[in-house]
Amino acid sequence: MRKLSLILVMILSVSAVFAQKSKVTGAQNFLTSGKLDKAKAAIDEGIKHEKCVNYPKAYLVKGKVYQGIFESPLPAYKDLAKNPLDVAFAAYIKALELDEKGKMVKPVKAQMTNMIPDYTNEAVNLYNEGDHAGALAAFEKVLEIEAMDMFKDNPVVDTAVIFNAGMAAQKAEKYDKAIKYYKQSIDYNYGGAKAYANLANVLKTSGNEAEAVKYLHKGFELFPNDSWMLVELINYYMLGGEPQKAADYLDKAIALDPNNGSFYRAKGTLYEKTKEPAKAEEMYIKALELTPDDYTSQYNLGLLKLNAAIAKHKEANEIMDAKKYNEAIKVVYAEYEKVIPYFEKVLEMQPDEKNSLITLKELYFKLRNENEAYLEKYNEVKAKLDGME
Repeated sequence: MRKLSLILVMILSVSAVFAQKSKVTGAQNFLTSGKLDKAKAAIDEGIKHEKCVNYPKAYLVKGKVYQGIFESPLPAYKDLAKNPLDVAFAAYIKALELDEKGKMVKPVKAQMTNMIPDYTNEAVNLYNEGDHAGALAAFEKVLEIEAMDMFKDNPVVDTAVIFNAGMAAQKAEKYDKAIKYYKQSIDYNYGGAKAYANLANVLKTSGNEAEAVKYLHKGFELFPNDSWMLVELINYYMLGGEPQKAADYLDKAIALDPNNGSFYRAKGTLYEKTKEPAKAEEMYIKALELTPDDYTSQYNLGLLKLNAAIAKHKEANEIMDAKKYNEAIKVVYAEYEKVIPYFEKVLEMQPDEKNSLITLKELYFKLRNENEAYLEKYNEVKAKLDGME
């Protein structure tokens, strides 16, 4: 009787294992027929059983199901799992870990080969959505897959993914990784001037200015006619207080791209730094000729005129003779009135540009007694500013 009981226990145990493994087979069948919801339910239930915990095929099927969920174009299936691609990747790795006979390498390799474009597409989508940390993780997963032993017979250096990982890391403010991937891009001669410019930018941001300058000049040496490289050099010297060097590179940039209004605007800013307002005005006017909607150049032009009027106002305040003072102040108010159209033009381009609104509010107030219309305009601008707070 005891022997019979043992046989029954063994039969029941084998039946239980078979039942759970049949869930795995069922999941595979549901997957083949495109029923991802049923496939997921079957594999999620089957793989929990203690007899399937160490069953390599269960993890292979789980990976296929979750990868299928990621690749499905149907929203109802895509919503079945969160981060299905990561779940699939982990399942394939587990299948390989449990595989003592080497049976999983070939099918897992086939799935991993398809995961490379899957993760690449995921990275691009996340990057475009603004999830730069997520994009970086996806790009790094591509690199991890390509570095696996199963691909060592046909090694790949995915330079585009390396460079894009650098860009994602830079946007995500993970500067150590950005530096790593940009340097790798340069080692593989990928990315051109942009790789040098971006690397220099990241190095400077992370506090390594000496190395940043080295890469800026190396990039310029290799790509002397690249506007991207020139812009980084110009910005470096403009912000670093060396306007003459910035001017030299700006002249080079203008020679390469004479219809780029931003270069003239930048040169206008440089002339302001070197206290040459007439030349600055000339540059801003040129920038606006090339780019009529450049509200920054329009604002800077207005600021030049305003500063000149303010300087005359200060001079007038030094006059002690009442008659001469009254004559001088009339000229000052006329100058203030000439400034107004510049900032009103900014608001035509950018209706909510706050600095222009504040400036106009002050100008309208100064001139309210000269012209009643300015009092009305003052009240309008004040109301708008109050509504923005």
